[in-house]
Amino acid sequence: MRRYSHTHIVIVGGGSGIGLATAQEALERGAQVTIVGRSKDKLQQANEKLNGSLGICQADVMQEDSLVTTFKEIGRFDHLFVSAAEGVTVPLAKSSVDQLRPTLDIKIWGALLCSKHAAKWISPGGSVTFISGLAGRRGYGGFAVAGAANAGVEALARNLAVELAPIRFNTVCAGVIDTAMLDSVFGEKREEIVAEISKKLPVGRIGSASEIADAVLFLMGNSFVTGSTLLVDGGDALV
Repeated sequence: MRRYSHTHIVIVGGGSGIGLATAQEALERGAQVTIVGRSKDKLQQANEKLNGSLGICQADVMQEDSLVTTFKEIGRFDHLFVSAAEGVTVPLAKSSVDQLRPTLDIKIWGALLCSKHAAKWISPGGSVTFISGLAGRRGYGGFAVAGAANAGVEALARNLAVELAPIRFNTVCAGVIDTAMLDSVFGEKREEIVAEISKKLPVGRIGSASEIADAVLFLMGNSFVTGSTLLVDGGDALV
């Protein structure tokens, strides 16, 4: 297991789910970790779960002034993971722009603005990692905008890997992962749908947040990987 001693990792959206799992994994490997999010209470609760080992900064990824202040406060660091997301899934006929806009805004504009204002603070050899999902690669009912957001963030990483080189930009494309977000996506049918998905997957189960965290840390640690998307989906794309 690669160690991250003397490495400072910043996680935007680190208060829960995959972001928090990545913070925990990074701490266990010796890294200094700062989490960033909109809710101060959520950040503090996350910090308490990890025994007060985290740095916390409150910021809104859609507010550039907020991001400028936050990254200046954090100062020089090595790797950024942008896991902030808002997943709204709704049939197109029943949707409105106001409902769907946050999914695109936070995923695309959030990643872009974080990259813009973090770049000057990232140490040589550093990286930025985004997260996407399978809806950007195949069709699901009600996931049109979520799919566009996921495909878009992968394209964003490829282009920024060229424009902002030598900072490395990569994406983890996650399959179905056991986090609280499944409650909002599947609702009352969560257990039934998860069971169906697990049966069809070659690995026989859905993924864990810690498995995505491991993939994120791999991309941070491998200095020869940039502009890539790492598929971590239990074989979902195969079936």
